Amino acid sequence: MSLEKEEKTSVVDEQPLTSRELKGWYIHNVACGTYDVAAISVFIPVILENLAAQAGYELDQKTPCNTTVNDYQCVVKFGAGYVDTSSYSLYVIAISVLFQAILFIGCASLADYGNSRKKFLLTFSYIGAILTMAFMLIFPSVSKNLYWLAGVLTVLSNCCYGAAYVFFLAYIPTYVRAHPDFLELKRENRENSEVQIRKLEDELATKFASTSMVWGFVAGEVVLFCGIGISVALNQTTYSLQLALGFSGFWWLVWLTFTAWWLVNRTGPPLPANENVILFPWKRVYKTLSSTRHLWQTIKFLVAWFLLSDGINTLVTVCVLFGKKRLHMTDVELLLFAIIVPICAAIGIYAYLFIQKGFNLTIRTLIIVLSFFFAILPLYAILGFWLPFGLVSKMEVWGHENEFFSLFQITAKGSSCIGPLITAIITNGTKDLRNSYWFLLVLLVIPIFIIYTVDVEKGRSDCKTFVLMEEEENAKNV
Repeated sequence: MSLEKEEKTSVVDEQPLTSRELKGWYIHNVACGTYDVAAISVFIPVILENLAAQAGYELDQKTPCNTTVNDYQCVVKFGAGYVDTSSYSLYVIAISVLFQAILFIGCASLADYGNSRKKFLLTFSYIGAILTMAFMLIFPSVSKNLYWLAGVLTVLSNCCYGAAYVFFLAYIPTYVRAHPDFLELKRENRENSEVQIRKLEDELATKFASTSMVWGFVAGEVVLFCGIGISVALNQTTYSLQLALGFSGFWWLVWLTFTAWWLVNRTGPPLPANENVILFPWKRVYKTLSSTRHLWQTIKFLVAWFLLSDGINTLVTVCVLFGKKRLHMTDVELLLFAIIVPICAAIGIYAYLFIQKGFNLTIRTLIIVLSFFFAILPLYAILGFWLPFGLVSKMEVWGHENEFFSLFQITAKGSSCIGPLITAIITNGTKDLRNSYWFLLVLLVIPIFIIYTVDVEKGRSDCKTFVLMEEEENAKNV
């Protein structure tokens, strides 16, 4: 890099955050938020199951699958054997999330260091949008033979979405430091300014993350409503869902234009000397994992979050497939169900913040309460084995911050391949998707007991001790 380019980069990074630039960043979540809210949560699981069923066979593996009967049980070729058509959808999503987690780690250094953040953000987003649109190319006349292609597109598009989101999140610390309020507070240099700076950092980071999330929800709602229109216009066929999914990719592609125009290529620090851009992120993960042996309270929380995140993410996919296969919900009913979820999520965010402040609850207590309520849904579905209710009819359906944040993200994203994998195995073995709710119930209940044992103050004390130990060690090596 030339000296002139270095100087130009430095000037850009020192510029205060502008409203135009922040809008460009928010709009990226307007663009790709539809993939999370609509595509991978609703459209793709149903499309994968439908295409697999169309190409599948009855349990004798010879008679073509009859999808016109209720509660059909069919299998489809997957690798060297046959799997239940619902399991096929879960297996594909599990594989996509596994590769997504690997890519997440590999992209970490590219997101945190150097001056290619915007380039990689847009590259992965454009590819992801195009791959999502490519589902429209699996025409009904050939879809029976190309169900595997839908699986490949799912893996690739989900990987691109995950990678783009890594670069998207990497802007938050940079924007916090470039925010006019933050720069003004640093210039004032008042007493207790360090405490005030930390507080402002938390407030700004929370504001950026929550606002982008809300805009992603809004965009997802719009695409889901459009999906209903497309589905109704084309008589609720599988291809109508593929067109709705393709529309979400087109939406992603169009809105990226504003991000490309308005987003500034702010850079991170240079990669440490003698470090390789490929190996460095893996070394960081190993270092972070090694350090956690001194931080038992932190490890307990991460394990709990690993299980809880996996249970929640898998629950969404299982509920969609369960609604289609066992409750016989139409595509429009599934989309209406999906529309309600983000609305309830937005209400829940503010409702539980109000409850937390009103009852002066700690974050630890709030997580335990929320985990308990999450566990009610799989428990309710399990009751359907013995009782005349329990989801048996569709009428029932109403300094080291960056390292540990990276580890937290890995547990949240990477864990989501375990849930779909295990539920796929359970469904494939029992031929009943309802049995997977037993596993989900365990995933959601165990974290309650783990988090209950977490001592937040002890964890904070351990972190301070660990930092002091590392500073002493670094001083000896100087």
